[in-house]
Amino acid sequence: MAKVDPHSQNKHSDVDSHDDGESEIVKLMKLNEVYAIDIQNAGINAEAVPIGFLQLEKEEYYNNDLGARPRIVTNKGCIKLKECAIDLVQIIQRN
Repeated sequence: MAKVDPHSQNKHSDVDSHDDGESEIVKLMKLNEVYAIDIQNAGINAEAVPIGFLQLEKEEYYNNDLGARPRIVTNKGCIKLKECAIDLVQIIQRN
């Protein structure tokens, strides 16, 4: 199928630009995987830990600033850092 030049002055083309025969692959990523890649791009050795793999993720969360009652939170996963002063980062979302 012929390609259309996006800089062409011809606005009326017989070619459908959406039907070029190429399929697009979309990979769904968890938030901890996205952040791990961003941290790696910053030069720090990081690895996304699968959600629910660590005992830490199964414990209840408390906010000490607002009293001793548990808050509803969503676990978004953990990131293990290597060769760094911080060993593990947990990502949680307060609902």
